[in-house]
Amino acid sequence: HFSKSDPAVFLYSRGREVEWTKVGRTEVIDNNLNPKFSTTFSMEYRFEEIQNLQFVVYDVDNKHHVDNIDKQQLLGTMECTLAEIMAAGEHLTKSLGLKGTPSGKITIQAEEVQDSKFIVNFELSATKLEKKDFFGKSDPYIEIAKSQEGGAFTVVYRSQPIMKTLSPRWPAFE
Repeated sequence: HFSKSDPAVFLYSRGREVEWTKVGRTEVIDNNLNPKFSTTFSMEYRFEEIQNLQFVVYDVDNKHHVDNIDKQQLLGTMECTLAEIMAAGEHLTKSLGLKGTPSGKITIQAEEVQDSKFIVNFELSATKLEKKDFFGKSDPYIEIAKSQEGGAFTVVYRSQPIMKTLSPRWPAFE
C-alpha cells in the first residue's frame, strides 16, 4: 500500500438477538488516518434494555462494492453498549482491536434528540472560488457543522465534491 487508508465505519446492533444487525455505515473518507465522519445514526435508547453496539472500521479498497465487506480490509472493531455511550457525556473514546491487538482509537459522539418537525431544504452554489489544486481546477465540497454545548463544532453534512470547477452548483438536499 502506498496510500493512506480510505476508512468507513459500519455500525451493528444486537439486543436479545444472537445475530448482529447492520444499522448503517458512514461515508468513505479517502486517504485519511484520522477521519471525522459526518454520517449520523438515529437509534431509540431503551434505558431498561442492554443494547450492544459494534463499530467495525474498514479500509474501503473497492468503492464500487462499499457494502460488500468481503472486498474491504478490516482495520479494527470496538464493542460497547448504547448506555455506555450515553453515560460518557460529550463523547466516548475507546481502542479499536484487530485480532486482539490495539489498532487505533475510535471516538463516538452522542446526543439526545427531541422530536423535531423541521425540515430544511438546501440548494447551494459558489462562484469564482480560489484555485487550490496545483494542476487543473479545484474539486470543491461543502461541510455543514453545528455547535455543541462545549463550543466545539461537529460536521453534520458533507457533500460529494464537484469535480474540476471554481463555480460549483451542488444538488439540493435536506
